[in-house]
Amino acid sequence: MQQLSVVVFLVSILAAPCYGDTAYLLYEQWGGTWQDANKTAANTEDDLLCWAAAAANVLAWGLWGTDTYINSAQIFTHFQDHWTDNGGYSSWAYNWWIDGSPPPYYVASYPDVPGGGAFYPDLNFSDYYAYGSGANMLGTIDNLMRQGYGVAVNISNGGAMLHAITCWGFDYIYSGGEVVYQSIYVTDSDDGYYGIKKYGLSWHDDRWYITGGYLDGWRLASLMALENRDSQVPVPPSWLLLATGLLGLWSFDYIYSGGEVVYQGI
Repeated sequence: MQQLSVVVFLVSILAAPCYGDTAYLLYEQWGGTWQDANKTAANTEDDLLCWAAAAANVLAWGLWGTDTYINSAQIFTHFQDHWTDNGGYSSWAYNWWIDGSPPPYYVASYPDVPGGGAFYPDLNFSDYYAYGSGANMLGTIDNLMRQGYGVAVNISNGGAMLHAITCWGFDYIYSGGEVVYQSIYVTDSDDGYYGIKKYGLSWHDDRWYITGGYLDGWRLASLMALENRDSQVPVPPSWLLLATGLLGLWSFDYIYSGGEVVYQGI
């Protein structure tokens, strides 16, 4: 049984990117931190596994890890070791990780090495999973995050290319009594960068599009979300902890025991 000690410094809360005046950040409200599983140029087993990397980020943040697979890099490696290097969906990864279910068809990626996944066989995957698509993608992301879901987003370049990224939050303002989304915070297995990036948003043709960077013009097509296993009560946001003098150095110890997270001390 492996014991972990998590220490969150104030400097990490205030680190780049520069957040907007009104930002909603998943890990600020529900605890944990962002995750960024990345592909590597030297690895020939991860070229088309962006969907698995995005799923690994959600699984790691959402306390779906194990004694052996704790962070998103370790979880992503497990997918590489057991699945073929091909396209797929984050929902397949979630389902297989939780109860061992294979994908519905084998024309894309599929598990070709036995002995992986099925880390929570007694849980019903559908109780924790949510899917969204259509015009109101940002509203759906907003709604699910406020319920404690981690969100993998499928984006499209308008052609045959699809890519999966992980959303961690968004900037918004109120205008005329309406919520107006301005930007989005993501991690991306393909951007050659470890950390969160902020992208602008544009609304046209009844869809949301990313603006700026190498993802400029990519459309938010659909999302595949998984609820945090410990999402009953959100944690106080860091700005509140800071204002009350409770944040400066915040740490806690926990272990995985019988598939459950057991908090031991602060």
